[in-house]
Amino acid sequence: MSAASAKEFLSLVITDSGMGGLSICADIVKGLQARRAYRSVAVTYFNAWPEQNRGYNLLPGMAERIRVFERALDAMLRFEPDRILIACNTLSALYPDTPFSRKAPVPVTDIIGFGVEQMHAYLCAKADSRVILLGTPTTIEAGTHRARLVERGIDPWRIVCQPCDRLAGEIEKAPGGATVRAMIEDYVGQAAEKFPDRRLPVAAALCCTHYSYSRRLFEAALRDRFEGPITILDPNRAMSEALLANLPPRGGEEVQLDLKVVSRIVWSEEKIGAIARLLEVSSPAMADALRTYRHDPELFTF
Repeated sequence: MSAASAKEFLSLVITDSGMGGLSICADIVKGLQARRAYRSVAVTYFNAWPEQNRGYNLLPGMAERIRVFERALDAMLRFEPDRILIACNTLSALYPDTPFSRKAPVPVTDIIGFGVEQMHAYLCAKADSRVILLGTPTTIEAGTHRARLVERGIDPWRIVCQPCDRLAGEIEKAPGGATVRAMIEDYVGQAAEKFPDRRLPVAAALCCTHYSYSRRLFEAALRDRFEGPITILDPNRAMSEALLANLPPRGGEEVQLDLKVVSRIVWSEEKIGAIARLLEVSSPAMADALRTYRHDPELFTF
């Protein structure tokens, strides 16, 4: 792509294993439309969930998870992106070990760095604080966030890692429902048991893009378990803001937007309705794209 055409057209692929990254996609779409830095924009939301009833956390081991995601990454190139955004902590944890990461033909940005930056800034600003790292079992097992924080000088005892098995799937069904509330209370409670003094400052890092949909429930669970100041760290907005930060407003006519959502699996009407209602607030176009998503069983094969 020439420099001239690059100023007129942008193609993005934003991927997640499920619907969590749609909130990031919605913020980016809204920002691109407002800034009008490009005359034409193509945004493809690529659901990398592999099988109808089995996601990455249920695949047999890290090697298989990496192999499957590698095939999904290769398939994303079909949409001719200028950049790929991995709006998923689970997939971001797998990415460095994929062969694709060593030969990527386009820039790839993952979300883990944004979460690490937020946690590092928080812990450095409050010497007596600790952070609860909430994520899927694969994210916690990979240990990428924790390792990067320790490399940057954070004492390991200040980081409590809490896996939240199956929470993301339940959030897709009903982000504010009783089942999600009970699960969040349970997982926050498990993490709280590891704190010798609950009067000190604590932050919960939402290291799964789905968790942002249920932010208020996390806040309530933290207030119930801790006596000191609480903070929510959400890297979703940080990721979208980073992409938009370097796009100066061009002005002029409205952006011509080609927005699509593609998925190898079928999403239920229950999930589509629940998430679309949340997306409507920031981006009606994103909500419409979800409601009219394209089911493609051959989106990627493995």
